[in-house]
Amino acid sequence: MACSRWLADQARQSQLLRDLHVCAIPNPIDTRVFAPKNKVECAELMSLPANKRLILFAAQRATNVNKGLAYLVEACNMLAQQYPDMKDNTALVVLGGKANQAVAELALPVIPIDYVSDIATLIALYNAVHAFVLPSLSENLPNTIMEAMACGVPCVGFNVGGIPEEIDHRRNGYVARYRDAADLAKGIHWVLFEADYDQLATQAVKKVQANYSQQTVALQYIEVYNQALALKNVCYD
Repeated sequence: MACSRWLADQARQSQLLRDLHVCAIPNPIDTRVFAPKNKVECAELMSLPANKRLILFAAQRATNVNKGLAYLVEACNMLAQQYPDMKDNTALVVLGGKANQAVAELALPVIPIDYVSDIATLIALYNAVHAFVLPSLSENLPNTIMEAMACGVPCVGFNVGGIPEEIDHRRNGYVARYRDAADLAKGIHWVLFEADYDQLATQAVKKVQANYSQQTVALQYIEVYNQALALKNVCYD
């Protein structure tokens, strides 16, 4: 059992598992808890500016090279140069340990926030921002993208691991070319200023509810168990 189609494909290529049945069932998310809320009220609750487009990056340790913050910094600097107005109407919110160190040379305003473990605060933060960007260099099926999308926040990430399973390109977010800061910048700008934002947000919520809700995932497990029982009965007949 794997929690992403990408990981299932990797398992099938293993010499140890090549003769075994491998299926992919994602980790569930409680869509009754992670859900859209009033963006202005959440911004006020988190002491974030309600008059700016907010980009969120989150990692337990912001300086973790694998999380790709350096690519986001490069992308934001490109955006600031190409669209100078973004220096006034956009800000980057960095959630995680050592956030100040990671964004010392950024052309856009930066709002560092220490790592949040309280679920209610995390949900308010997701709902306060306009885009969640996770430029990881390797990922399985990140819960943070599910959580953000469940709150109606379009996401941007690299085409790696299970990320393109979660983000439907130009439907509920943007999947950028791997390790391509310029395409990452293009995706961020598209989400914030070019796309039908309300439609993106709606589709993000629908994607999570249809694929990652607790009920949906439970039904997938039930189907796997039913198939296993049917196979067992066939073997004993």
